[in-house]
Amino acid sequence: MPTVIAVANQKGGAGKTTISVNLAAGLAEAGYKVLLVDADPQTSALKWRNHSEENQLGFDVIALPSQLLNRDIPSLGAPYEVAVIDCPPGGTPGGSKTDTRDNITRSAMLAANLVLIPVQPSIVDFDAAATMIPLLRQSAVANPKLQARLVINRKAPARTRLGDQARAGAAEYFEGLAVLETEICHRQAFAESPSVGRAILSYDARSKGSDEIRRLTQEVIECLSTENAAASSE
Repeated sequence: MPTVIAVANQKGGAGKTTISVNLAAGLAEAGYKVLLVDADPQTSALKWRNHSEENQLGFDVIALPSQLLNRDIPSLGAPYEVAVIDCPPGGTPGGSKTDTRDNITRSAMLAANLVLIPVQPSIVDFDAAATMIPLLRQSAVANPKLQARLVINRKAPARTRLGDQARAGAAEYFEGLAVLETEICHRQAFAESPSVGRAILSYDARSKGSDEIRRLTQEVIECLSTENAAASSE
């Protein structure tokens, strides 16, 4: 079974698909065989890939908005080392067992080794992202191997007081939930690359956005390496 990374936030517009696609590209560039599972019924990641006649992403993409991802992924992921799941936005605060979108995210977390929560650096976005914490805690009870990390996304490139305090503010607000050091800024190349079916690493390989994705990828690899080392010592 591949290592599974779920990218989740019940708030729409947090940049889940942008993080999912570009992280998958970063992992592929690092030498991993990667599958991106588009679990959002809107199939944004699959549409991204289909903007090019040939797959320009460097990894495979499938649409699977299933409430049974924790059962589906082991069989689908056999040829792959890593599966990245792009989760849908949620329906109800805290997660409802009757909402299809919440059930998809819940099943992704049950399958995952790591969940990344992209969040924009504002109190409004922090408040919205906090609604998924109960769902995360429920999933962690059933899936003890699950790690969770926040990633600051769509930060203004120019220095601002809010931007400078983004990580510290998130760490204080989401007490007990680790925040990755890498921050992803709002950059034009992130907006342009989907229109040609590319991730930023091939669209603009030497850009600041590409540097950010490579740093994010390395942090994610380190998180998973730490987990593997801990599991081996048990």
